[in-house]
Amino acid sequence: MRSVRTTFHILDAVADNQPIGLSELARHLDLPKSTVQRSLATLADLGWIRPEGRDLTRWTLGEKVRILSEKVDDVGALREAALPILGQLNSDTLETIHLVVLESRTVRLIERLDSKHPLRLVQPIGTRSPLHATSTGKAVLAHLPEAEIEAYIAAGLAPVTASTITDPEALRAELKGIRERGYAIADEELTEGTMSVAACIRPAVGARPLGALSVSGPAVRIREHRHTYGHKVTQAAAQVEANLPR
Repeated sequence: MRSVRTTFHILDAVADNQPIGLSELARHLDLPKSTVQRSLATLADLGWIRPEGRDLTRWTLGEKVRILSEKVDDVGALREAALPILGQLNSDTLETIHLVVLESRTVRLIERLDSKHPLRLVQPIGTRSPLHATSTGKAVLAHLPEAEIEAYIAAGLAPVTASTITDPEALRAELKGIRERGYAIADEELTEGTMSVAACIRPAVGARPLGALSVSGPAVRIREHRHTYGHKVTQAAAQVEANLPR
């Protein structure tokens, strides 16, 4: 734990003083040069820092920092664009509304507006769920490039409940249906007794998905309204897309 803390202190020091060399960092942080050197090598290998030009003795922040910053900006922009629309969807359906972003083989929950009903679905902010087991995940997966869909399937479709789609052909058919109707449905595929309906959010037509929004709740309440909610989430997703900064 101490070595991790030291590495982050070194990264902070590079950010505050870039470009900066080994000796300067060691003096600035009052650390042995050998300790700083090891941390610099690790940070460089992982892309967090890079040499300044051709000078291999002085360091600046690397590409990984820029990528992380852009991800944070994208999440903030998506949440800001979506909140008023999520609120309206919550009022219209009286059910729980989720907003997620795509992260590797998962979707991560970044916003939740709770149902007005006493019996409701509650997931903590930050929860990650596999793409093939949720309506939001399937909505996103359906709009990824074909090569990425096949890579996801090839890596394995682990069951979460007895209803999770784990057969590759069945999932391919499911994703085709989602693209045709514009929304995804998950029927007890992540949590028994629950159901959700979701639509994908993209910054432009044909662009890579940013995430998705959904209406979720007990299956006994959602099931009879699933297609009505499907149209509502599709319209809501389009409104969010229109609100995103260009």
